[in-house]
Amino acid sequence: MALSAKPVDLQRSHLTKQEITERKEEEQKLKGNNNKVYKAPSYLSKEEKKLYKFIVKELEASNILNNLDITILETTVDAIVKMKECKKILDEHGLVTPKEDGTLSRNPASLIYKDYVNIFNKCCNELGLSPSSRAKLSVINVNAKSTKEDPVLQALRDDDK
Repeated sequence: MALSAKPVDLQRSHLTKQEITERKEEEQKLKGNNNKVYKAPSYLSKEEKKLYKFIVKELEASNILNNLDITILETTVDAIVKMKECKKILDEHGLVTPKEDGTLSRNPASLIYKDYVNIFNKCCNELGLSPSSRAKLSVINVNAKSTKEDPVLQALRDDDK
């Protein structure tokens, strides 16, 4: 299985300055617009809109979201809502349910809960909601700040203008 591509700021491989510049330009081109992502879609329920707005507000400072992320945000919100529903059922009926013959079987809500936890975890990694993915984002932000403040790079940028 091939490794997934990483943003150039997270690369540990040795790239030339030209390769880094080209990759950053291409990554910026692919980023796309963000004029719709910060408004919750109208078809979401009240609870889903509240969760959606919370997540995008928390991620706004990172400046990583764009309109292409709306679907994954919706999936994340849906997973959270479904996990809460399953949790409510599990709290009410327990992890096991009795059959007619007296034996116990696993509550189907526990399997559904497990499925939505997996979906949620994948979405968290994609959106930067987990501690490890936030650490990766912090590396990007630190690198971007140091690049912006580097006097040599500033001088080079001024020469290009």
